[in-house]
Amino acid sequence: MEFGYAGKAAVINLDDQSIEHLQIEDSFKQKFIGGRGFIAKWLLDLVPIKTDALSPENVLIFATGALTGTLAATSARMSVGAKAPETGIWSIGNVGGFMGAYLKKAGWDALIIKGRAETPTWLSVDDGEIKFHNASRLWGMDTYALDRAIKKNDPSKRMSIACIGTAGENLSHLATIMVDRVRSAGRGGLGAVMGSKNLKAIAVNGSQSVPIYDPTKFMAACAGYQKRSIQLYFRKRWESGSYGAVTRYNTAGALSTRNAQDTAFEGIDGISAETYNSRFKIERMKACFACTIPCWTTFYIGSGDYKDFVGQNMNATTFKEFGARCGLSDMDQLLHACALSNRLGIDTISAPATIAFAMECYQRGILTEKDTDGLKLEWGNGPAINVLIRKMAYREGIGDVLSLGVVESAKRFGPGSEKFALHVKRMETVATDPRGQPSWGLGYATSSRGACHMRAYSNFEYKGMTDAEMMRIAGTTEIQERFAHKGKGKAVAYLENLRCVGDAMGLCHFLTRAELGFQEAYLPMYQSATGIEITPEELYAAGERIYNIERVASLREGLTPADDTLPARYLEEPATGGDAKGKTCPLEPMLKEYYQARNWDPVSGYPSHEKAVELEITDLIPN
Repeated sequence: MEFGYAGKAAVINLDDQSIEHLQIEDSFKQKFIGGRGFIAKWLLDLVPIKTDALSPENVLIFATGALTGTLAATSARMSVGAKAPETGIWSIGNVGGFMGAYLKKAGWDALIIKGRAETPTWLSVDDGEIKFHNASRLWGMDTYALDRAIKKNDPSKRMSIACIGTAGENLSHLATIMVDRVRSAGRGGLGAVMGSKNLKAIAVNGSQSVPIYDPTKFMAACAGYQKRSIQLYFRKRWESGSYGAVTRYNTAGALSTRNAQDTAFEGIDGISAETYNSRFKIERMKACFACTIPCWTTFYIGSGDYKDFVGQNMNATTFKEFGARCGLSDMDQLLHACALSNRLGIDTISAPATIAFAMECYQRGILTEKDTDGLKLEWGNGPAINVLIRKMAYREGIGDVLSLGVVESAKRFGPGSEKFALHVKRMETVATDPRGQPSWGLGYATSSRGACHMRAYSNFEYKGMTDAEMMRIAGTTEIQERFAHKGKGKAVAYLENLRCVGDAMGLCHFLTRAELGFQEAYLPMYQSATGIEITPEELYAAGERIYNIERVASLREGLTPADDTLPARYLEEPATGGDAKGKTCPLEPMLKEYYQARNWDPVSGYPSHEKAVELEITDLIPN
């Protein structure tokens, strides 16, 4: 009997509507744990090098974590992965809500989706049964309308739905996969991968329980983990989710403003947590499955262009990206832009980053109203931002170009524009500015899928770790000194490995950033849930193995160590405001230390033979 895991994945071929069962062996579980780890190994085995991301040969995978669907705190998480059209390398995202839990409760650890349907299709997963359905009537619906339409067919069932919006249907490279309407997975264009397969949605109903190996020990371990999570994080998240941190970023000089020309935003009061909570928030915080730290909310716009509009799930990204990054201090316009993006299924980091890039090109005369379909792309022009989002999703006018992201847009806008295209490995950077938070800059540079803040997700520069924890990950407490660099290369590498384990377990990053992110914290839950005996060292090695496999995959696709860098703006142009004023990101010494900590060859970028032997991946390293 399986414990913790379902023990099988469904291999779904859209070409001929066939389904195979893939048994997952215990040895596979121990090496790759679940979620992100399973996806990394399967993509390696199933997707040939240089595969066109939008071809039927690409594989789209949804995989639950080892603890997903159990009583473990924040065990809602599910990983989603494929080769990404925007970057040309793998993108493995992570999403909450309820789908991961329901998928495990339906008796599946993962869905491995191959091929391309002949006509628009949606899938239903109803406990052990998977069915194909015609989605022609759903094609063209936004994520909210689709969610309602599918649930209306069978209102008695508790369903969670992953789907694409208009952006995914139109193969925008910024399209994401939306889960439960407002949760997003798949930066780099995984929504376009789903669209290229003519797959509109997957609706999951799971009514079974996840079998637990030792229920008594598991309940005790979960109780301790839950209690500590509430002590550490509940109050802050209950009051202001993650968006409460935006003002702190601004004070620190770590808030990219007007496409990172500035590092502090003079309009911060308009996009602050205080403004949102007092004028727009209408319900108490809500949570994903099994979550102890509710962080998302519902808002109501009571006046202006979008009077009576209701939306959900605001976070720090909303305010940073559509706010400061685009020079927008009008909360009404900002909230609608985010909600519209969710409905159309477009990335709420890359879309505003691409809009901000276009705005700077307009500011500098590279673009004129003739190029922008008559739109005045001035900083803070909320109506124009909302129009551009729709144009990007429908690929109309200038939106057709912008839907490809900043790198491809710069090629079309002409010489000089590439300087303002802020990306790493073709994925747009986040509006947490690395001049004010250097460890995040290193994390962007080394991220295995392009500029992603969640790969390392460090918090030691803001007193998020104890001295003992900092010593453990870096061998020094100097990493808490924000503008220093000693120890940060080692720390980021360590945290990247830990995040792999957390993603493989199915736990939320908000919970696993420090004390509760070390493998000893959740090992008792894993062992008592699955019955698998594994040491803390072996768990950490599994995380390191996952990250190194992702690394090798990127190198095979043509990336080199030269791609582990940052846009010149962060390295050469000093921060203009906040505590970071006058600073640049000290990437070079951090990166050198990072490579040493990783034991990667600085010329080839590959793990050394010694490291490959240690992680049992020698077959992946070229001679």
